[in-house]
Amino acid sequence: MSQGSNQDILAIREWMSKEPYLPQNFDDEMIKKFLHSCYWSLEKTKKCLERFCVGRSTMSEIYTSRDPLSPKLQAMFSVTLVASYEFEKEEIMIHKYDDPTVEQFNFYDILKTLTIETDQWIKKKQFIADGHYIIIDMSYYSLKMIPKMNIMFFRDFLLFLLEGIPVRLKKVFAINAPSFYDKIYALIKPALPAEICDLIYFFSDYQSLYKFIDKKYLPSEYGGDAQSMYEQYKMWLKYIEEDRPFYLNENMWKADMTKKLKNSNADVTMNGSFRKLCID
Repeated sequence: MSQGSNQDILAIREWMSKEPYLPQNFDDEMIKKFLHSCYWSLEKTKKCLERFCVGRSTMSEIYTSRDPLSPKLQAMFSVTLVASYEFEKEEIMIHKYDDPTVEQFNFYDILKTLTIETDQWIKKKQFIADGHYIIIDMSYYSLKMIPKMNIMFFRDFLLFLLEGIPVRLKKVFAINAPSFYDKIYALIKPALPAEICDLIYFFSDYQSLYKFIDKKYLPSEYGGDAQSMYEQYKMWLKYIEEDRPFYLNENMWKADMTKKLKNSNADVTMNGSFRKLCID
């Protein structure tokens, strides 16, 4: 923790207490994660926190009805994988859609499970990384997904992740990319900031990861020495189910837009507010 961080946490807490539409149930560790992700800039942290809370309110399609034991979400958990691994002082975060038939693909429910998994990571992860490497396994991505997607909503969701989640993004690796990946990417790329596009790499295999990450930090599924993604994901699901009351509370960490003052200086939509990344 940096010098003055306690004062920074108090400053953010005081700011939140004066904004009646923002939730008041953030603990110090939660605030510290947002400060750290924004390199201890108070103004960037305020924007990131507001984006986080407001997004949960405005994207009701994926932030309501999040019972992890519901049949619909259980079905989605069965065809997704998430895992995270420490990589020296940084962190690797992996997401894979794991249904080769694509028959169970449901756009909003997939995103809903991702919001649950992201919340679980924010709540439980003690390791605060200097940077994050995102790996998206595209093994079972299919053109059949596109008619089932709301592209505009997906663009908004990606911007929400970039602007409102406490990560220090270093690189994004899309591995096992199919030959048509450019068609999918073309639908999303216009919404992404240029500095993010510069961080995205597409690989037709997973071995190309070795150029950037020592394989000993990668899961066994990618030829590495780290724990299997499947084994780790079982633990994720166990913790999520144990935390079921948290996910049943639809007001958790959510902004109450009925209490937002019209003369507030904060920009709810945050259009063009993408917080700048410190890229090595």
